[in-house]
Amino acid sequence: MLSVLGMLIVLPSSTAHAEGPQDILIIANNSIPLKSISVGELRNIFLKKRTKWNGGLNAVPIHHPRSAKLRQEFNRIVLKMSLQEEKKYWENQKIKKGITPPPAFGKPLRAVFGLKGSVGYIYRSDYLEGVSKIILVIPSDKQLEKK
Repeated sequence: MLSVLGMLIVLPSSTAHAEGPQDILIIANNSIPLKSISVGELRNIFLKKRTKWNGGLNAVPIHHPRSAKLRQEFNRIVLKMSLQEEKKYWENQKIKKGITPPPAFGKPLRAVFGLKGSVGYIYRSDYLEGVSKIILVIPSDKQLEKK
């Protein structure tokens, strides 16, 4: 029996794919007791300012590799940092508090599916129904321009 283990958020993306710009989905393991999340709350989880979900489950943010275009977009939209600014942030956190950055996975959907408390991000075209839940959708930049 397959159980659903995640949730989703969508962020605006400026990256064009073969089918055009895509939304960014924020996905979460189904162990997380949320149906949605704000961009601010998401930022706090990825910067490890918040380390637990309601109920005490550890929050486990999952990044894409630094070389991924999606990682750059996520940083710009959610973290409001460039990759270089994020690198400096984590250097300071390591020195001051001993805190390390979130892990990066080449296949974050698989990581979110398998890790309790995890949250990550993917393009809409990479989403597989039933693998995780969507807790936020960030529309593509093109969709935002139409509003």
